[in-house]
Amino acid sequence: MRSSFVFFLYLLRGACSGSDGDPESLNLCIHIAVSRGFNLPEFLQRTTLNDVTIFYHDSTMASKMPCPDWLNSIAGQWHWKHIQNWADRNRRVITQGFTSAVQQFNRTGLLADSNIYEGWGCCTLFPNGTYRSWLTHKFNGKDFISLDLNKRVFVAAVSEAVLYKNQRCRDERDMDDITDYYRKVIIDRLNIFKNAPSVRIRKVPEVRIFEKQKAGSITVTCHVTGFYPRAVQVDWLGPDLHPVDGGVTDVLPNEDGTYQTRRSVTVPEEDVGKHTYSCVVLHSSVEHNITTVWVVEKRSRFAVWMSLACICLLIIGFGFWSCCRSNDLRNQK
Repeated sequence: MRSSFVFFLYLLRGACSGSDGDPESLNLCIHIAVSRGFNLPEFLQRTTLNDVTIFYHDSTMASKMPCPDWLNSIAGQWHWKHIQNWADRNRRVITQGFTSAVQQFNRTGLLADSNIYEGWGCCTLFPNGTYRSWLTHKFNGKDFISLDLNKRVFVAAVSEAVLYKNQRCRDERDMDDITDYYRKVIIDRLNIFKNAPSVRIRKVPEVRIFEKQKAGSITVTCHVTGFYPRAVQVDWLGPDLHPVDGGVTDVLPNEDGTYQTRRSVTVPEEDVGKHTYSCVVLHSSVEHNITTVWVVEKRSRFAVWMSLACICLLIIGFGFWSCCRSNDLRNQK
């Protein structure tokens, strides 16, 4: 159970990395990991575009994934060969980072049973045509080193990472390769891989609004499901089309490969029916947006009036009881 949960987290993180919250952005990411004690392959590498796996390899596989049929250009085949070759290089440098981190954090003996070292590198293409690339390494989920592209150096996040950081920075050829990769190669690769058939698939969100009565208020939830790809934006607009703050859940996977999320807003009972509340969904499968207006359910209005009636009855009952008690006290005198 533990290993399955951890592996699910890796898949989820791989899908989310570098999204920057923009449904229209494209994110080419590579996730590399070396682990011990998690019932995972000793080494794994996954390349994703948004949430679509383009390339996967791990230490249990005898060979690397062959070039897919849709990648039939000379440039595309060069990039695929480069990915295959760099899988061996990535395994070497990540294993070095793992070994250094285990030693520097003194994760030996009994503590050596459960450790993981990860590399996360992404390139984001924004709708305005600009790019952003980054690379970071983590040890047991915490920042270890990161790449400063402008200065062409690695930066240690903790003192235990200084030794490995210095080892990487001293290798000038490796620094040239890694900075060239995140400045140029990954950008070219993103522009080629964005034409993958699985990346172009779009599924329109289904939107449903439901209510939950609470004391003095109604919680209105906008449930959005069945959409693909994963990136989505859900907002509530209140009176005069002003954004309304509300609780939002993570984007979660459905069994059919699509995704779902929800966002809730709390409306005071006295405002029910007075103002218009709309759920607005932005997704790459639709040109503009999907706007759904909350129509108060009859039972909800009935519940509001019943609540007010109960309060009035309580007040009347309390007043009647007070009068009767006062009369009894006067009679006793």
